[in-house]
Amino acid sequence: MRKIMIAVCDTDKAYAERLGEWISLESEEKLCGVSYSSLECYQEGLNSQNPDIVLLGERFLEYPQIQEELSKRNKKEEGEMELGPLWLYLSEEGQIPPSAQALPAVEKYQPASQILRKIFYHYQNWGEKREQEPATEREIIGIYSPGHSIWQTPFALTFAQALGQKEKVLYVNLKECAGFSGWFQEEYEKDLLDVMYLCLTNEVNVSECVNSALYTMEGIHYIPPAEDGGCLGEISSQDYLNFVRLLAGKSGYDVILLDFGMMIPGFYRILEECSRIYITTEPGEQQEAPLLQFQQMTARQENMKLEKKLVYLSLPAMHHEVCTGTARLQQWLWGVMGDFSRRLAGV
Repeated sequence: MRKIMIAVCDTDKAYAERLGEWISLESEEKLCGVSYSSLECYQEGLNSQNPDIVLLGERFLEYPQIQEELSKRNKKEEGEMELGPLWLYLSEEGQIPPSAQALPAVEKYQPASQILRKIFYHYQNWGEKREQEPATEREIIGIYSPGHSIWQTPFALTFAQALGQKEKVLYVNLKECAGFSGWFQEEYEKDLLDVMYLCLTNEVNVSECVNSALYTMEGIHYIPPAEDGGCLGEISSQDYLNFVRLLAGKSGYDVILLDFGMMIPGFYRILEECSRIYITTEPGEQQEAPLLQFQQMTARQENMKLEKKLVYLSLPAMHHEVCTGTARLQQWLWGVMGDFSRRLAGV
């Protein structure tokens, strides 16, 4: 996933350069640090790259342009959602001038590792506040099979189609090997990874980004699953959480249906965002041990609110039949799986 860019703005050029270099070198390629020792350099840098986080040294606050920007941001806090980067104040000896009191503060003269830890604390809290969606009712539904039932995705697709008769539903497959290209004889130009990258760069409208890769099949709106499933384990938990929240809040869909494969980073945090999670098994004793292990893992989370959202389903017995393309999906929709899903959805 893309790097988080941190701009160090301090008139002490040596300090700014050292901190910027340390951020880039010590962050395992997850961060990019840049440094600016004058307002002119900072403004020129904005023409080519937009930072996610800006660290402001004390003398940077004296620039009229910075003061004007701070005034605008303070007014936005009264009701408007903040759209720009997160600004933090690099405080010296614990002193915070009146012009910086509205900004989160990070002590300047401390080990760089502690500075970075404080930055991430503020960045995570800011990100969660930023993605809150006022008053609009959206629903996230999760589907997961501890025993990796082959019938999980047929159920998820038929359930998405059934729910789509009442609401606008977006189906998102998070499996590492979903098999869509082979099942449905489709070649996809973009997939889930492309949509995630574009949405998380904050450079495009989320709804437009989703629509650029959207496919529709038998009334099911879906983003093509990741072609390179190995990348799914390399995405950070915070990126997953932000992406799911963006889909729920800004994609234009009433329901986001998540079809899980592996326990991706931040798995339980994402489940907490769901209004309900269907835990699916299929007939046979082979499914019992994985289900029990999942229940034990979930109990260790000590999250009663989450456990109340879990709905355990035993999927109907299915028979393998050779079909290609959309005929395969039609077989699921109008067979026992479709009947099962429509009853569950109440249609």
